[in-house]
Amino acid sequence: MKHFTLNEILKQTGGDLCYGSGNPVIKHAINYAKKDIEDHTLIFHLDREPIRGKYWKENHSIVVITDHPELCTNLEGNIILVKTAQLEEAYWKFIEYYRGLFDLPVIGVTGTCGKTTTKEMIRQILIEDYKVKATWMSMNSMSVNLRYLTGIDDTTEVAVFEMPVAYPGYLKVACRYFQPQIRILLNIGVHHLADCETPEEYMKAKAEIVEGLDPNSGILILNADDENIKRVLDVSHLQGVVYIGKGDDSQFQAKDIKYAKGGMAFTLKYQNKEYDAFIPGYGEHNVYNALAAIAAVFYVGVDISVAIQRLSLFEQVEEHLEFKRGLNECTVINDTWNSSPLSMATALGVLSDMSKEKQSIALLGYMPQLGEGPYAIKQYEDMGKKAAESKIDILVVVGDEAKAIGTGALKCGMDPNKVYFCKTGDEVYNVLAPYLNENTIILLKVTHRVMTKPTFKELRNKLIPDNEE
Repeated sequence: MKHFTLNEILKQTGGDLCYGSGNPVIKHAINYAKKDIEDHTLIFHLDREPIRGKYWKENHSIVVITDHPELCTNLEGNIILVKTAQLEEAYWKFIEYYRGLFDLPVIGVTGTCGKTTTKEMIRQILIEDYKVKATWMSMNSMSVNLRYLTGIDDTTEVAVFEMPVAYPGYLKVACRYFQPQIRILLNIGVHHLADCETPEEYMKAKAEIVEGLDPNSGILILNADDENIKRVLDVSHLQGVVYIGKGDDSQFQAKDIKYAKGGMAFTLKYQNKEYDAFIPGYGEHNVYNALAAIAAVFYVGVDISVAIQRLSLFEQVEEHLEFKRGLNECTVINDTWNSSPLSMATALGVLSDMSKEKQSIALLGYMPQLGEGPYAIKQYEDMGKKAAESKIDILVVVGDEAKAIGTGALKCGMDPNKVYFCKTGDEVYNVLAPYLNENTIILLKVTHRVMTKPTFKELRNKLIPDNEE
């Protein structure tokens, strides 16, 4: 974080000292009170939980901005209390002031699937030439926005952040924090029905990607082949809309897409010039991720041929369609980081494409963010239909929450003797054991939070010897 004196901050946020004195240097900022903090920390008391200053008696120069000073007790001489009548307003003044200090390219990435992979592609291309600040792994919730924003300092040259949707307004807030001039919308599927209630509400929430984007200078990169994007997004007021896709209406066009050893080969066409390209990792979705990454860094200033060369060495994200050598030489596709209908359908497509001469087994399970309502049940049933249509040889449904996947597959005519319902890792292993050989490919599409349970940890360790994760 760029350092300020308290007086410099109060000039932007307003507020009056009601306890303590001085003008300390501020080196860190957080938006809730916690026991373990660093010296020279500014706390915006947004959680309005009781603060007991004794927790920080060993710290130096702690500043609390609050609209409820009566909640702050046991204060020591190292603490300064600032009272404000409008805490949220003061907080956003600080955010906007801090973001406004840095004139640098900021890229924001959203989409139902592919955010982390695309962000990592962009980061790996840029770090050869720039000092980059980026979302760590898939840690992209609203709670870490302030940490990422204040991670930008005078040494940062480019930033790239994931911007998810958990409920309406969520993406709008991320746009307000980061104010990205280059924005990517990869796709819109169905997700987060636990908080968005209906698929339509979720899709509209993704349309918040345009919030605050400069209509003249902003760049919005869109998947031209995604029907839901066309349905919910109005871009008529924007001049800098850039399309990626397979059709001639895309500025960054992928042609001749093929499965190759270790990944996907394709031809990239841009302004009548064609480039041979390769991206590690299987599946057509990975080509779309690569197109978005290449387009984004192009507007930062990276030549297309340079971006393609660097992407050919891309290091795949863990637990995102990772191909592993499994027990008895079977192949295991580990796609367990998270799960949504779109990512599950994509994974089933990759399994089908890669198992033409092998027996295919899909382990499909709980999708936490779908919730439990009627819309969620339909999505589970649709995944069963997708499994049946993909000609998967054996379907293993994991957990009671996902039973409708099996129901959907059976409704579509899948052989009941090839559909199994399991609750534990031991039960799953007993189903798989007879098929574990070099002629079998297994998709693990059971979310990370399930795979960390003891019997499923054991299952993974059995399927992938020596825990090659």
